[in-house]
Amino acid sequence: MFNGIFFFTYIFAGFVGFLAILLVVLLARYWTSGNKRLLAAIRNFMICIAFIDALYFYMEYLALKTGARTTAPLIRALDILTFIGQVYFWAAYIREKSQLRDQTRQKLFFISSALSILCFIAAIISYGFLMDDYYFVPAGAGRTASIAIELALCVVLTSITVFHLIKGLSGLVQKKIRFFVTVISVLITINGLWNALLVISLMTHSFLFPDGSTIDSTPLLILLINLFTVLLVYQEDFSALFRTEGKGTDETIHKVIHSLTLEERLDFIAQAHGLTEREREVLELAYEGLTNPEIAEELIISKYTVKRHMHNIFEKLDISTRMELVHLVNQENGPGGPL
Repeated sequence: MFNGIFFFTYIFAGFVGFLAILLVVLLARYWTSGNKRLLAAIRNFMICIAFIDALYFYMEYLALKTGARTTAPLIRALDILTFIGQVYFWAAYIREKSQLRDQTRQKLFFISSALSILCFIAAIISYGFLMDDYYFVPAGAGRTASIAIELALCVVLTSITVFHLIKGLSGLVQKKIRFFVTVISVLITINGLWNALLVISLMTHSFLFPDGSTIDSTPLLILLINLFTVLLVYQEDFSALFRTEGKGTDETIHKVIHSLTLEERLDFIAQAHGLTEREREVLELAYEGLTNPEIAEELIISKYTVKRHMHNIFEKLDISTRMELVHLVNQENGPGGPL
């Protein structure tokens, strides 16, 4: 019964994943004028998720057809490599979307790349050569090595996701994007931990249930990841303006900012000028006319902290008064020319 449920869940998860990839393809219109690295990261992430779903769908199909579960070394290697790929590209998306300093972003890139390469090598050794039949490893040194590699892969990949989330979350000024990034990161982490536990049980024949059966939550987790990614892509803006590098950006921002809602406009200004999450909140309250003490009371912080945030906001937006702040938000042209 459960095998049939898993089979159809993989089908549904694959359908949702296809929708996400289709959305990314449709958003390829941003490729010539948008943030290519951001678009490429979410595209590659979705390809990895879709590949994982297709791979597991294929294995479930063979199990239902033949009644036996067997996997070739290539299938096993592709299994773990796509898991590594999804973590790597998801981390790339967080790095690109978040308002991190260039030095911090480069450091995270080199760390995640180096760790992913090490995981790649270790995965090929364990999944390609040490495992036999359906992820089973005979007792001995080979099993010990495989368990050690699986635990190391779990710890490293989880660390990459969690560390990027911690470092990048505060730099995501859009509340909806922060929510979806957090949820997807949690789902990726849970899926990785669950699959590590599942693989270790398979390689040792220490099944998770006394009767030798296993209720695999992987299809449900993949389905949820795909669903939330669809919502993320729908909310995402792949515009290159969200990565303000080089000259000429100011000449372009004013062409689009006037068409946004107030919340979108505030998000846009915060993202384009590198405001932090807290500075974005202070910006909105200051725009609404609240005084520094009122902002402090609203955010439960000291008035001196508010004063410091206001100083940073004025400096980043190149303004000197609250009146200029209001004009900057309300109009497509800021003080002294285009925003």
